Amino acid sequence: MMLPKQTREWLQSPISLLVLLCIFITLFTLAYQPRKRLDIDLAAQSSEKFLDHFYPVENGARWTEARSGLWLPGLGGGNLSWRVGLSLSGPRPGRFGIPAHVIVRVNGAMLAEFDARNQEQDHEWDIRPWQLGPNGDLLLEIDSSTFKSSDDREFGVSITHVWLTRSGGIALPSVRGFLLTLALVGCCAALLRMSSTAGLIPARAMGMADFLNPLRNTWAWILVAVWLLIILARSWNHPQAAWWLQTLTFGLLLITALIWLIARVVSGSLTRDQVLRTLILFIIAALVRIPFDFGRGYEGDIASYGKQGDIATYIALAWKTVSYGIHSAYLQVNGSPPSDNPPVLLYPFWFLGWLYEQLISPLFGRTRLGDPDMLRFMLRLPGLAADLVAGAVVFRVLRQRGSISFNTALLAAGAYLFNPALIFDSAYWGQTAAIHSLFMLLSVIATDRRCYDWAGAALAAAILTKPQAIAIAPLILILAMKERGGLRLVAGAGVATVLITAPFILAGSEASVVQEYAQTMQYHPFVAPNAHNLWWFVTGGQGWQRDTNLIGLVSFRIAGLLIFSAATLLSLILVWRDRRSLFLVAAYQTLAFFMLNTQIHENHLLAMFAPLVIACVLDRQIWWFYGAFAVTSVANMTLHDPKLFAWLGYPSNEIYGGPALAAPRWFNAAVQTLLFVAFTARLVIPLAAELRLTRRRIQA
Repeated sequence: MMLPKQTREWLQSPISLLVLLCIFITLFTLAYQPRKRLDIDLAAQSSEKFLDHFYPVENGARWTEARSGLWLPGLGGGNLSWRVGLSLSGPRPGRFGIPAHVIVRVNGAMLAEFDARNQEQDHEWDIRPWQLGPNGDLLLEIDSSTFKSSDDREFGVSITHVWLTRSGGIALPSVRGFLLTLALVGCCAALLRMSSTAGLIPARAMGMADFLNPLRNTWAWILVAVWLLIILARSWNHPQAAWWLQTLTFGLLLITALIWLIARVVSGSLTRDQVLRTLILFIIAALVRIPFDFGRGYEGDIASYGKQGDIATYIALAWKTVSYGIHSAYLQVNGSPPSDNPPVLLYPFWFLGWLYEQLISPLFGRTRLGDPDMLRFMLRLPGLAADLVAGAVVFRVLRQRGSISFNTALLAAGAYLFNPALIFDSAYWGQTAAIHSLFMLLSVIATDRRCYDWAGAALAAAILTKPQAIAIAPLILILAMKERGGLRLVAGAGVATVLITAPFILAGSEASVVQEYAQTMQYHPFVAPNAHNLWWFVTGGQGWQRDTNLIGLVSFRIAGLLIFSAATLLSLILVWRDRRSLFLVAAYQTLAFFMLNTQIHENHLLAMFAPLVIACVLDRQIWWFYGAFAVTSVANMTLHDPKLFAWLGYPSNEIYGGPALAAPRWFNAAVQTLLFVAFTARLVIPLAAELRLTRRRIQA
């Protein structure tokens, strides 16, 4: 039913926006009034999301650690006085154990200090007006003396219930809650606009009024209904509704940003059917990865070893950078050792650690480092995003070549997104190879388009993400010199390097970044640390021997560098003679870096797939290389997967090479070596034929 013209014009006017906001502010304020007492049963599973550094439920109660907290954000009513209470006991082993000494704080201010009894006792204290701030955020901290159990866990006190009683009067709503609700509706409006019939990117840019005023589009009343449902939920259970509101909003903000970025990358003249097919492809690619992201991941990097104090590297880095700042990553701080991860990776670790602290664990960074499942999941998201964006970049590069159809470009993007080796590494293992692979791809694309300033910036970002990205540097450098883009290349790389290392420069610790790269070859000085390359093949699977051992008068390391230099010379000749082969040669150069050098790991091959899939579309006769390496790469990682060996009942150290599965490992290395030889021949034979033809012409 069409609304009258005057009504439609009014709904699209600024006055309607003000009226709408006034109505919602009134409803939002009313939602905070009815409920005056809040009860939190710590034994209930639904309360677990509010607890920070508590042990699992035992006998209807939860034990605290030395410092534990109850985090209830967005309660509102910060202008009123409150009364907080808890049921607590502090039993100690032995007949004459020292009583548990307890300190209770609210938002950093001490409420009480006492010795807990062995029997459960109720305690109550008053909270003065505005102590909870304008949002009504409650952080109830319980510090207590501890005792050690037989399994070396430290227990503080036992708590069963926490309750809050608000005084009479009009409660002001949470300012943050209102802004989060606005952001939630704005995200919904933005997603609906981006998935409209105009395509992934709207035909015209969405203005601020479109973002804020849901009545400017046809889905207005649905969004309003969602908002009202949230309001009703908040009046039913404030803590639960506030937690879900902030979680859903920040989740939607990240999803909206990712979809917007992918949409910007794949934008173009697409029909409605093409938009739908592209959207379905990327949604399925994300959904395939998400279940794996909830797993524990690779032990040591994303998952702890399961021993006290052996915390996963990525979680430890998130904790350290949040606690002491990014500049502290390569320093020894309070017993936390220097990181062996390059600077670019520190930024997502810090941001996600900070987000985890703000939303879920306000004591994160101020207490003993743990192994939280939610943070582990969050730290997998950069890899997921990098995979999806790289797939979008592959699609765009191919679509912009007029001779390539939409179906072919979509097929290539799908071949990349559903490559089992990429899913295994970034989703199942939770590794970060997808990030530097994306930067390497961007650098090659910028070089292909002669945008050497951007090529230098992307290359610097790639190398500052993982040192092995230096493999493609010679190709980019020689083309820049040939086409007089060397100055722009250096300038772009210099600016990117300064921006990425700015926190270290400002803190005066830039030398720690240089030292990190100077010590790179000392971290794993072995012939082939689980990489099924030439050296795993020729040593018969003895890849974990020192690469400084000698083959005659030459060490494995030197031999690898010499052979790789020869492969690099071949790559330089190829791109110098025909720059159209850049994507194919970049893939070969990355493969050669994996196959010929020592100190290579099993997932260092993955950066090859992005340029290779583009090269396969340009030359369809080499698709079999892509498929073959996808199979051998995932086999390489699977045959060194800690979970596989645990499931088979082998000792954990068997992942580093040994009699278990030695034959299939060596066979996979042999296959990859033969594939590399075939790839080399694929490049050398046409070059040799061209050189013979040129020589005959000269002689004639």
